[in-house]
Amino acid sequence: MALFKITAGFVGAIGLFKAVHAQQFRNEDLILCDCGIGDNSDQPDWSTSRQMNWYQDINWPSSAYKYPEAPDMAVEIPFKEGWYPWIPSGATATMPNGDVWTAYIEDGTPDGFKAGSAVTTKEGGQILNCWAYRGRPVSAALNKTVNHDAICWSAFVCNRDNHPPPRPADMGSQTSTLTTSSAAPSTTFFSQPPQTPVSTRSNGGQPVPTSTPHTGQLAVYSTLSPRFINWQNTWGAFINNFVWDQTTGNCVGGPIKGQGYTINVECAGVKIDDDTHMTLLLIKALRDVGLKSLWFNQNPVIPGINGTNVTSTSWVVMPEAFTIRATDLSTRKVVGYLSYATKYDGFLSGPCSACETARFNSDFFNPIISAVQGSYPVYNNFTIEAQCSPWMACA
Repeated sequence: MALFKITAGFVGAIGLFKAVHAQQFRNEDLILCDCGIGDNSDQPDWSTSRQMNWYQDINWPSSAYKYPEAPDMAVEIPFKEGWYPWIPSGATATMPNGDVWTAYIEDGTPDGFKAGSAVTTKEGGQILNCWAYRGRPVSAALNKTVNHDAICWSAFVCNRDNHPPPRPADMGSQTSTLTTSSAAPSTTFFSQPPQTPVSTRSNGGQPVPTSTPHTGQLAVYSTLSPRFINWQNTWGAFINNFVWDQTTGNCVGGPIKGQGYTINVECAGVKIDDDTHMTLLLIKALRDVGLKSLWFNQNPVIPGINGTNVTSTSWVVMPEAFTIRATDLSTRKVVGYLSYATKYDGFLSGPCSACETARFNSDFFNPIISAVQGSYPVYNNFTIEAQCSPWMACA
C-alpha cells in the first residue's frame, strides 16, 4: 500500500491550495517527522531524513501501528552538519503551496507535554501548539535515494488543541530521557559557602583579623503542580502581579483573572538588611525560574515577511500552582514565602498529568540559588529542594 501518494490528482490539489490558502483550517495538523537515514542527491550536505507533513484534518487510526491517510502536503527538512532540526532555534520549510512554517521545539520534552510552537506567515500569522508525540508511523519518506521503503515516524504533533493526540493502548514507549520515576523524590542542590576569611594587615603593619560572616543556613523548599495552564500574556506581566508592601513584606495585589481561571497570589518575607528583603528575593527567584526552566514555556515570535515580525498575543505555558518557602535552619522559622494557585471557573476535564522529575535540573535550581544568595552574609549556606505536589494531577 502506498503510504505517501504523489499523483496527478495531488499535483492538481496544489493549485487548489493556492486558491484557498487564505482559509484557516481549524483542525489542521503539522506533523514533525523523523524518517531515518536519507541521502538527498540535490543536497549532499543533508545527512539524515526529516520532514514536515501537513494535514487539513488528520484521522489517527485506533491502532498505533496503522498508518493515517497520506498527508495533504509534505516537505523534507535539512539535517545540516549533523544538527537535529527540531530544536528551540527553529526549523523553517516552505510547503508546495507556498506556505512557510517554522517549528520551535524543546527537543528534550517528554511525550505528552507541550514542546513548543509552529508558526506560519499565512493570513498574517498563525500559531499551533506542538506536543511531544513520538513513535507512530505516519507516512512514507520523501527521500528514497537510500531506502525506497523508508518510513516517517511522528516526533512532534502541532495542532490547535490544548492537549496532545490520544495515545492508543498498543503504542510503545518512545519517551525521551526525561522519564517519570515510580516514586516522588525531591532533588537537592547545595551552594558553596564562602571561602574561609584571611587576615589582612593594617597601615601599622599588624595583622587585623577579618571578621567571619554570619554562618546562617537557609533551607528553600519549592513545590509545583505537574499540570499546566496557559497564561495569555507575557511572563513579565504575570510577575508584575506580585505587588508587595515594603513595610510588612506581604503581597497586597488582588487575584489574577485568566481565560477560564483565576490565580490567587500570596507572598511574605522578612527584611534582611537595609538593602535586601526576602520577599523581593523570592519574587526574583520565580521570575528567573520562569525564564529559564523547562517547567515554563515562553511563546516564540512569529516570523514575518521581509524580515519583519508578526505581532501576536503572548502566552506562557506554566504549572497551575507553585510555592517557594525559605526557612532559617537555626531558628526553624519561615523567613519568606511565595505562591500562586489556580482556581478554574468551570469543570476541568482532561488526562492525568504525572510529575516529570527530570525537569528539576540546573535550569530550575540555579536561578533560585542565585536569587537567595542575595541574602549573604546573613545566610551563606543554602539548601534547595523541590518536588511536585501532588505527584499526579487528575481532572
